[in-house]
Amino acid sequence: MNLDQLEQLRDCCRDEAAFGKMLQVLAAEFGQSQVDQQKALFRVIAKIRESLDLGTIFKSAATEVRELLDACRVGVFRFDPDSNWNKGEFVSESVLPEFESLLSTQIHDHHLDEQLATEYDKGYVQVIEDTSSVWTDGRYTIALEKLQIRASLVAPLLQGDRLWGLLCIHQCIGPRRWQASEIEFVTQIAAQLGVAIQQAEFLAQTQHQSEALAQALEDLQKTQTQLIQNEKMSSLGQLVAGVAHEINNPVNFIYGNLIYASQYTQDLLDLIALYRKHYPETHPEIGDRTNLIDLDFLVEDLPRMLTSMQIGADRIRQIVLSLRNFSRLDEASVKLVDIHEGIDSTLLILQYRLKAKTGTTGIKVIKKYGDLPLVECFPSQLNQVFMNILSNAIDALYESGSPLNRSVQEPIANLASEKSASENSASENHAAETSLDGLANLALSNSPRCNQITITTAVAHGYPDDIPRAIICIADNGPGMPEAVRAEIFHSFYTTKPIGKGTGLGLSISYQIVTERHNGTLCCMSQVGQGTEFRIEIPVQQIKQYSEKPNLTSRPSFFSDKD
Repeated sequence: MNLDQLEQLRDCCRDEAAFGKMLQVLAAEFGQSQVDQQKALFRVIAKIRESLDLGTIFKSAATEVRELLDACRVGVFRFDPDSNWNKGEFVSESVLPEFESLLSTQIHDHHLDEQLATEYDKGYVQVIEDTSSVWTDGRYTIALEKLQIRASLVAPLLQGDRLWGLLCIHQCIGPRRWQASEIEFVTQIAAQLGVAIQQAEFLAQTQHQSEALAQALEDLQKTQTQLIQNEKMSSLGQLVAGVAHEINNPVNFIYGNLIYASQYTQDLLDLIALYRKHYPETHPEIGDRTNLIDLDFLVEDLPRMLTSMQIGADRIRQIVLSLRNFSRLDEASVKLVDIHEGIDSTLLILQYRLKAKTGTTGIKVIKKYGDLPLVECFPSQLNQVFMNILSNAIDALYESGSPLNRSVQEPIANLASEKSASENSASENHAAETSLDGLANLALSNSPRCNQITITTAVAHGYPDDIPRAIICIADNGPGMPEAVRAEIFHSFYTTKPIGKGTGLGLSISYQIVTERHNGTLCCMSQVGQGTEFRIEIPVQQIKQYSEKPNLTSRPSFFSDKD
């Protein structure tokens, strides 16, 4: 009875009990061994339907076949796809404890390539009752003895019309005469395993395509959002640049004329002084007018007022210059720039957020600038990175509330690669901790917390390409972040801010600017309660020749995309 006939028989039975009774009748007519084989075949088919995990299916099938045929070893052998069918390994097996396991054993058999591979590909089943009487090659006989194979039954595993591997049944205790029903049974099992392999391949392809589509959709959404964001930033940047330009014209007019206005005013004051010197007795009407306008105060205050106007005009000119330096609308390509100038321009734009406000002590910025050379970079993009990181640091300091003072932490990264003083003896550490505890207690009782951002720059050497790196570290003494958050901050759309306050693109875009556009690195180090530090590392000279084509992050931005 073949498999199709048995399937039809099962469909005709009302339930499993009736099917079992029918099998008993068949056992009396055809023999119990064939019925057992069909039961085992059905169990393998059921396992294939339950799971598409090839490891589970192979293991179950190998065990069923070995137990039913009373064989010593049953293994599933897979060909190496690049070996032309003469090399592979056993990927699953069921073997008696007293015999050697061949699992993961690499097999290289030139006989397969020369004699049997083509026949296997056509569905040939190899039946060997005594290996010693078949193979005359002494080296091959020694190999069979090493594998303890005395008789074998080998059926091909076909994935569609392609040879995938072999189902191998080994008798190790001596020669064996294989029955026709056993050969038919092994052939049916191999056919079902071939179906399982084909289904698993289809599932893998489907999953791969699904993952590829999901990734493509995510990339499309990310690109679309970044395009929208950068279009918005570009428009805002052009607007601010235009306003700054319009402000600059009248400010230059005022600034240039203040010099003459101060000179003319001083000349008039000197003339008034001469009149009062040579004509101390004035007409009563002039005296009344002098008292009414408080001439003495006017003479004293007018120069100070002009000086204040001069300072205000200078301040406006500095702001306009900082906006121009920050945007660098005319510098969309690689330029040699002063990194410190970009940082200072960004800090000037953010000055209003750094000042003390009601209920806060403001934020102190400490600059530890090293001797940086001019760095070859995209100035506007790098300024956007500074803006994003500094804005996030300010947000973290303000959003952490106003707890009492704690010691300000030094940057986590040691730019000079020097060992810290923490390697002192245990007694010195204990004394230091006691001293720090006393200072902390004094601070807790007397002082509010001092919010602080430390910006450190330096040059590092010794890289494989012999190009020095500019190092910029921006550290705050805020609340820090747990490792789970730190690991996600550079991912697109990840944000810890409430809805409406952040898009989750700021640090993601910053990471792309540093790593992809500048061949550098951007990393974050943070500890809860100790603060956060961002470390930027870029070559002072760019090797890659960049094109002048627009880039998602190449447009200027005046406002940070907060995370």
